[in-house]
Amino acid sequence: MKRIYLDNAATTPLSPESARVMHEWELNHFGNPSSAHHFGQIARARLEEARDVVAEFLGAPSKNLFFTSGATEGNNWILKSVAHKFKNKRLLVSQLEHPSVFKTANYLKANDYQVDFIEPDEKGLITVEQIKKVLQPETALISVMYVNNETGIINPVKEIGRFCAERGIKFHCDAVQAFGKLKFTAEEIYADYLTISAHKIHGPKGVGAVYLKEPALLEPYLHGGEQEAGKRAGTESLAGIIGFAEALKHQSVQSFGSKKVKQLQAFFESKIKDYFPQAVIVGESVDRSPSISQIAFPGQDNQRLLMLLDLNGVAVSVGSACSSGSLKPSRVLQKMHLPEHVVNSAIRFSYSSLTEILELQKTLEILKKLIN
Repeated sequence: MKRIYLDNAATTPLSPESARVMHEWELNHFGNPSSAHHFGQIARARLEEARDVVAEFLGAPSKNLFFTSGATEGNNWILKSVAHKFKNKRLLVSQLEHPSVFKTANYLKANDYQVDFIEPDEKGLITVEQIKKVLQPETALISVMYVNNETGIINPVKEIGRFCAERGIKFHCDAVQAFGKLKFTAEEIYADYLTISAHKIHGPKGVGAVYLKEPALLEPYLHGGEQEAGKRAGTESLAGIIGFAEALKHQSVQSFGSKKVKQLQAFFESKIKDYFPQAVIVGESVDRSPSISQIAFPGQDNQRLLMLLDLNGVAVSVGSACSSGSLKPSRVLQKMHLPEHVVNSAIRFSYSSLTEILELQKTLEILKKLIN
């Protein structure tokens, strides 16, 4: 059986270019970038070269970019550090955030920090109007993701960032599902803090980065050595960082946000409507990432349908990969106040430039067989 992979929002295959440069580096180099000798300086030069590549893609100065083990670490670092720094202030967090933000916010709230939550509007968007409903004079930071990892809905982060900047409120944006797929810079969305990850764009797992508009205002999350300008202790995963930069060179907006990916989404969703008139495309009326289609099949159980699709060679998901193994309904869809029959039957299909139209056609045939 030739398997079909439609879970690119969870992770993407490592690009051949990234695998090659990572392998070559691990075989031929081993220096620690913090060492002063020849081996260390070769590693340091390569580290800074990779930092320049990632920072340039984000439209930011290299000195404002710090490598991490991934977006989960970055999100924890930002929220916990800001909460500690502004102990008597409030944090305002979207109800639809990735678990690494949402659960961190709940952890802080359970430990006596002041945290409020933003409800989405009737379309599933986090907007300035929704923020105004819960904004407090003591609010110090607002956290809203760029692209929702389950629905693909694009939040108006530029408007939110401008709103924050005008009021002296710090803005944190989890941009994992937008980076490399939508054209933007950190400055354009007025981000004070921004998190990205490598494995969503055909880079390696275990590598991410944080953008800090004002690095001096964020305390270190990990303590120890003076790596990453004293902001993130621990020897850098240099092979992974090099692989991250290489993935960006070859898997840019031109491939992820390409005409092909948009055509894949349009084709699949149009056929879904033809074959399953009762199907619900979540977020259909608002701007969405071309990489994600979350589709509900009322009358079906999404856990059962996911398993049957897998048995037939199609890999999909029912929500965030970080919540895999959970039989609980999607928190995101529940917070959007969608009907129970939609929440319990929704499947996420996600594409990349490697996805082929024939794979989608085969998936549709399998869906027809399973549902009808």
